[in-house]
Formats: sequence, structure tokens, C-alpha cells
Amino acid sequence: MGRRRTVRASAATLAARLRDLAGEVESSRLPPETFLEIEALAGHIGEVLMETALAAPPVETQEASGAAILIWCDGSCAPNPGPGGWGAIVEQERHRIELSGAHPDCTNNMMEMTAAIRALERTPEGAEIHITTDSRYVMDGITKWIAGWKRKGWRKSDKKPVLNQGLWMELDALNAKRKVTWNWVRGHSGHPENERCDELANQARLER
Repeated sequence: MGRRRTVRASAATLAARLRDLAGEVESSRLPPETFLEIEALAGHIGEVLMETALAAPPVETQEASGAAILIWCDGSCAPNPGPGGWGAIVEQERHRIELSGAHPDCTNNMMEMTAAIRALERTPEGAEIHITTDSRYVMDGITKWIAGWKRKGWRKSDKKPVLNQGLWMELDALNAKRKVTWNWVRGHSGHPENERCDELANQARLER
């Protein structure tokens, strides 16, 4: 009960601050640096919601519980390169949250990777994860190519630098600290969660 009260109190505090920020927006008093605060608050709210919704067990009991965390993710960019969005679903047992975001200038591959990164960030280290993507770039990159890239100093077989190195490093670090099984599904093939992630990505891109 104490944990739940703490979560509720945190959510109430964050909600109150967001209401204050909304008032500043309406009165045209929003300074540029406040956008950073809004972004940070959104991240904190996501953490609170994840703690409440997923209720993930401690790392040391994750394997014993048998409750793997399921992730579906997708990215969108139109035109490519250009404005992009990403969407993800994170589910443990029957508790599910949806995530999304956008970037004004990116590529489709960048958004595909960002979706996976942002979803994995919401999971505890050591957790058993089953992640599904429709991107062969992400799937093959993290399961087949990345070891060779790192051995060669983040260069491809043609000696050229690996694109999106920063994102690959983020994804690799998250992947290494979790028991991740990667799965691929064909995009726009009627897979319910993949289709929903596509909707989230496109909505985020259009509403940015």
C-alpha cells in the first residue's frame, strides 16, 4: 500500500505541474527552456505509469515468475528522410502501455531503432523480453551485424562508418542487459500489434 500511495502522490505532483505549464502556454508566457521541462516531465510520467501498469517484479525474480515482457515497435518517416514518428507497445501479463514520439528530421531506420530503444528503456535490467519489429535493418543489425561492426571500430565491411552509430550503441547497451528474443514480422500484414504501432508512429509524426 505504501508503494501505491507513493506512486499516486508522484502522479498528482506531476499532474499539478503540467497544469501550471498549460496555463503558461495559454497566457503566452512559455519560455524556451520550459519545453525541456515539459519533455522531462513527460518522461517521469511515463515512468510512473510503467511502474503502476507493468508492476514488473525485481530482476532476481523475473525468470522465476515466467512473466516475459512483450514489446512491439514500429517507425514511420514521410518523406524519407524527413519528419518521422515511432510507436511501441509494452506488455507484461495483461498490463499494456503504448508509447510514441516524433522527430522533425530523420530517416525511417532511425525511427525504427528509436521505437525499440524507448520501449526497452521502460523495462528492468535482467528482464526476459520478446520484441517484435517489422524492420529487417533493426532485426539483422542487432542480432547479426553489430558484433562485426564493433570489432571493426564501428565500420562496415566496405570500411565506411556505420550509420546511426549513436542509436546502435544505445540499443546494444539495452539489449546486453536484458534477455532479449528478437522476432520479425512483415509490415502491413494484418498483425494487430504491428498495425497499432504503425498507427501510433504515423499519428505522432503528423501531430508533432
